[in-house]
Amino acid sequence: MKNVFKLIFIGGSGFLLSGCLASERDMGTLKLQLKELNNSISVLQANQAELATKMEDLNRNLSVSSENLAQMDAQMVRLSTKLDDLSAVVRPGASVSSVSGAQQTASQGVSMLPSDLFAEAKNHLDKQSYSAAVTGFKLYISKYPTGESAEQAYIYLGDAYTGLSEAKPAAVAYATLLQKFPKSKLTAQARVKYARSIVPLGKTDEAKRYLASVVQEFPGTAEASQAQAELAKLN
Repeated sequence: MKNVFKLIFIGGSGFLLSGCLASERDMGTLKLQLKELNNSISVLQANQAELATKMEDLNRNLSVSSENLAQMDAQMVRLSTKLDDLSAVVRPGASVSSVSGAQQTASQGVSMLPSDLFAEAKNHLDKQSYSAAVTGFKLYISKYPTGESAEQAYIYLGDAYTGLSEAKPAAVAYATLLQKFPKSKLTAQARVKYARSIVPLGKTDEAKRYLASVVQEFPGTAEASQAQAELAKLN
C-alpha cells in the first residue's frame, strides 16, 4: 500500500511539474506575442503620424493650388477684357496712330471700352449693387455677344439676379451660357449655379441631374465638391 501511495505521489508531482512547465512556456509565448503586438502598434502609430504629416502637406498644396487657380482665373478675365478692347479699337487696315486715337477718345468719355464696361458692372456686383450690375452686364452682352468676356458676363449676370432673389432670370442667364457656349471652361460652374437657381422654381429633379453630371464629368474639381454638397442637401 505504501508503494501505491508513493507512486501516486510521484505521479502527481510529475503532473504538477509538467503543468508548471507548460504554464511557463505559455507565459513566455504570451509575452513574446505581446511584445510583437506592441512593436506592431508602435509601427502603426509611426505610420499614422507620417500619414498625418503627408495629409497636412497635401492640404497646404491643395490650398496653394486653389489660390493659384483663382489668380489664374482673374488673370484670364483681365486678359479677356483686354482682347475685347483690341477688337473694339482695331479695324482692318487700322494704323497704330488710329488705334491710339481711339483709345484716347474712349478715355475722354466719348465711348467706353469693353473692359471699362465689364469692370464697371463687376464693381457694382462686388458692391452688391445688383440692379446696376444687371444693367451693366446686359449692356455688355448686347454690345459684345461674342466678346472675350461674354461667357463670364453671363455668369455674373446670373449672380446679380441671384442677389436680387430673382431665380428665373438668373436661371436663364446660366442656361444661356450653357446653350451658347457648350465647350466653355465655365460649364461646370454654370451647371452648379443653374441647378441652385431652379430649385426655388420647383425643378428639384432637374437640378439633381445637372449636379450629378458635374460630379461625373468634372471629378476632382471644386465644382464637383460643390455639386456633391448640393446633392446632399436635396437628398
